Amino acid sequence: MAATGPFSDQGARTLSTASAAPDLTTDANENLTDRGELSIFLATPAVADPRDTYRFALNSILTAEALGYSYAWVAEAHFNPLIALPAALTFLAAAAQATDRIRLGTAVVPLAFDNPIRVAETAAIVNALSDYRLELGVGKGNPRGFSTDTYNAFGLDEAKRNEIFDDAVAALKAALGEPIPAGDKEVAIFPPAGDLLDRIWQATGDHATAVAAGRAGDGLMLFRTVSDGIAGEVQSPLIDSYLEQFDHSGGQPRIGISRSLLIASSREQAIATAVADFEARPDSHPFGPESLDAESVAEFLIKADVAFGSADDVVEALNLDAAVARSTTYLFNLPYTPAGSSAQDEALEIIATEIYPQLRSKVS
Repeated sequence: MAATGPFSDQGARTLSTASAAPDLTTDANENLTDRGELSIFLATPAVADPRDTYRFALNSILTAEALGYSYAWVAEAHFNPLIALPAALTFLAAAAQATDRIRLGTAVVPLAFDNPIRVAETAAIVNALSDYRLELGVGKGNPRGFSTDTYNAFGLDEAKRNEIFDDAVAALKAALGEPIPAGDKEVAIFPPAGDLLDRIWQATGDHATAVAAGRAGDGLMLFRTVSDGIAGEVQSPLIDSYLEQFDHSGGQPRIGISRSLLIASSREQAIATAVADFEARPDSHPFGPESLDAESVAEFLIKADVAFGSADDVVEALNLDAAVARSTTYLFNLPYTPAGSSAQDEALEIIATEIYPQLRSKVS
């Protein structure tokens, strides 16, 4: 039977995760440690059987670990099937037991919807269960109306999202690193957080939070796309704000850039794959093209900052991205490749073996 799907023009590909992971740190020509580190970023969309939602996500992390990825990041959201993971740390506790090496991160925990002390306690447990592999990304909840229902359900004013976040970050850090006042005495979380304070990342799209993250020595995490303009051009000034204020006393800057990839045999095949996915899973794409003709879909993918086409096309797009070129960690997401599919495993392998080795070194 002839192969079908986004890679059919290239002939069959076989994922060989049982073999040794590819070396993602060096090649024959240059030291790749100057590049950002490679990550998979999972939005964990809902599928018919909730068990499969999390089984597919866990299998993707196992595949990424076998392929040598440095990180696996998962998103958290409430009341939304596009991100069907309301407790990212709980899921990562399970992932910690199934993996050995890959670092596990939240991208991100929206702090407004939880008690910072409880987040600190749960994060400390996951950190211990994972043998200190946890990366704790925190944020305000996705913008552009995505989190409005959640703010309303939790009885919060979304207009105060910045103030709520600032207070929650301060309380989270206090719980992770200091005794907690408890009436006439003080208490502390268990297990101890260790150096988890050094592995906090703040996600943002505004300069004030980028500056605050820099001054705190935290990592900076930037979204897959922006509402207006080209993501790299909009986000590069945020990186400037972060670096200008960065406190080097506790370590080096950490800049995580998330990008969506759609890998196929050509740009035309990638567009056809997107059209098929829009038709098959319309609920998975709340923002879509005006129509499903090839030109409209291509314009939508470009506006949504999706790097699409062959591996070489994707490399070219990423290397022209001003923010990606300055990142220390690449968070790659595959929104047009169904979770649990062989196509997703193939795409993860192509990223590790064909795309990542061609990304240019980060710019200081």
